[in-house]
Amino acid sequence: MVSDMEHAKHLAELGGLQAGLEKEGFRSELLERSADIPLHVLLVPLGKDDRGRDRIVNLNFVPLPESDIAWIRLLQLYTVVPCEIAPDRRPAVESLLLAVNGVLPLGHFGIKEDGEVYARYVYTVPSSRTVSADELLEVLSLFHYLLEMFADRIGRVAGGELSVDEALQNPG
Repeated sequence: MVSDMEHAKHLAELGGLQAGLEKEGFRSELLERSADIPLHVLLVPLGKDDRGRDRIVNLNFVPLPESDIAWIRLLQLYTVVPCEIAPDRRPAVESLLLAVNGVLPLGHFGIKEDGEVYARYVYTVPSSRTVSADELLEVLSLFHYLLEMFADRIGRVAGGELSVDEALQNPG
């Protein structure tokens, strides 16, 4: 259970990150936790993908048991990879994600039970300091790079346009 004080710290830090990102020319939106949203979330647009779809990264602090974890905090970056998995293509997409996850420098791709494909990275932050906007921009840059490298190929395998082997050989 996360205390109200811890939620307030998370909100303040996300607000500071939002201000720092906006200072660097990035727009973002901070959603405060509510009955519908269990955690504060900072939404950061990363532009559009190759098919013109908006790419938005959700940032939030992962709740940790306060009594067990004292030295770190976890900042999650999460985005949906927009694609529809054809009914017979799920095993191919799973196989591709397994191969891709083995070469990623950070984070991973996954599939939720409902078929949503996502990319996720959890950044470890020391409890003794806050995340700077410059630090976050570097992490976002790497996260965006992994999306650029693999999201389209995942979608093409999901739709049956590429085999797993073609997707792993094809750089684009």
